[in-house]
Amino acid sequence: MLVKEEAKRRIKLGCAAAGALVAALLITTCPIPGLSYQATAVLGILIMAIVWWITGVLPEFVTAVIMAVLFVVVAGISVGATFSTFASSTWWLLLSAFTLGVGMKTSGLMRRIALAIVRKFPRTFRCQVIAQLVTGTVLGPLIPSLAVKGAMLAPLAMSIGDELGYERQGKRATGLFAAMLVGIRTVAPTIVSASVTGYALMATLPADVQEQFNMASWFVAALPWLVVVLALNYFLIMGMYGRGEKAGSSSETVGAPGNAQSFKQSSLRCGTRFVGAAECADSKQDEAGNSAGEPSRGGTDLNDNQSIPDGLGPLSVVEKRMLAIILMTVVLWATEPFHHISAMAVGLAALVFMFVLKVIDVLAFKSGVNWTSLLFIGIALGLGSVFAEAGLNDWVMQTCGPAFQALAGNPYLLVLGIGVITVVLRFLIVSEVAYLNLLMAFLVPMAASVGVNPWVLGFSAYALVIAWFAKYQSPIYLAAFYAVDGKMAKHSELAKYCGVYLATCLAGLVVCVPYWQWMGLL
Repeated sequence: MLVKEEAKRRIKLGCAAAGALVAALLITTCPIPGLSYQATAVLGILIMAIVWWITGVLPEFVTAVIMAVLFVVVAGISVGATFSTFASSTWWLLLSAFTLGVGMKTSGLMRRIALAIVRKFPRTFRCQVIAQLVTGTVLGPLIPSLAVKGAMLAPLAMSIGDELGYERQGKRATGLFAAMLVGIRTVAPTIVSASVTGYALMATLPADVQEQFNMASWFVAALPWLVVVLALNYFLIMGMYGRGEKAGSSSETVGAPGNAQSFKQSSLRCGTRFVGAAECADSKQDEAGNSAGEPSRGGTDLNDNQSIPDGLGPLSVVEKRMLAIILMTVVLWATEPFHHISAMAVGLAALVFMFVLKVIDVLAFKSGVNWTSLLFIGIALGLGSVFAEAGLNDWVMQTCGPAFQALAGNPYLLVLGIGVITVVLRFLIVSEVAYLNLLMAFLVPMAASVGVNPWVLGFSAYALVIAWFAKYQSPIYLAAFYAVDGKMAKHSELAKYCGVYLATCLAGLVVCVPYWQWMGLL
């Protein structure tokens, strides 16, 4: 074991040195025709950062900080351009989105909504697959962290499979896991607020395109893709996992009176497992609520371990407050074209109200918000400004323009080509946000020259940016897989389904082409 760890460490150090060497050679020799020293230095530093991100030499945000400092010190890029995102509305919107996720999680509202949705469906494999797809889709706009949703919904899906008698790591348990993952992820590219990646992608678009694509118009443009991908995955999951395996002792029939108690116990057990998957912040808030005389939010009473009749009890005061905040926030985000209040202002107002109404406190804010991700995203989003100041955008257009123009001549090849390239490159560029920022920094300047709306290019990449062939590729997959300790489904089987899922995403893009042409985007 020690030998393997030492070998891994040496490989990482070797890759780090190789990346730094490539950057040094480019900066000192400036061999790229048509590029200034500044532009060449930017490319060299970026290559080094990409190598370090791929190999995990340092945490992502640390590599990003080093890259930013080198941009300023070595390449001579202005501080304003390098750190431009931190002075933009986008970064503050991301901060409010992360904080909303903290409020949804610590209040227990996320757990309650998920359980309520699932319990509305009969106890057949077919209906529970639909339940998983619907749950992820409905919860999508409410919280921007896909990893949090995966970590919270995976234990629930495994509990349902246990109650139905499905063998863990068997076909039907694997099908439920796949449906849960598909439901969480598929809605993300269609609703900006469903993932921080959506906000990051929006920030890469030119100002006039951002005005064209508010949250409502973005969803309208992406709706056919969502419908096609969800429908295809439902039928594929049923075909691949819904046959050939019988349930255990639990019947798969709709709950009859005789089965009512069993289903009630299943609901309680789901709630209990959910509490087990939650972080200690939930437990602390439960204890604080109970000490103040408020009802418990968990599936069991944490004090005497007695079952609560409905599995969760009535809405707590904190849950009611968080529900009001999230509903108002989502409504104002969706109706921005009518009231013209910026999404950033709405998000920050929601953040303030969470403090005023005591949904979260300073400790939860400090520990719950992923500050390292916010730092990384802020620097990565500044790549567009860095490229523009260095003159790389013009060089890319001149160098790659003819090839891109040839690809753009056929809209079907265009969207499929971007999707396939995305799948391949995601083996190397681990961060979804970093990949989309790098891609759009090159593609946005070229899009205008061929009459293609940059949103189409960004969405085509976003639709295929998730992959879990290898575990390291997807934080969402990792969070869900390890939330149940890998006991629900084998990675080898889920990796096979990843190929199936990505194929449905490509099919959805093909279906969207005539729709986007009708909208004037292609």
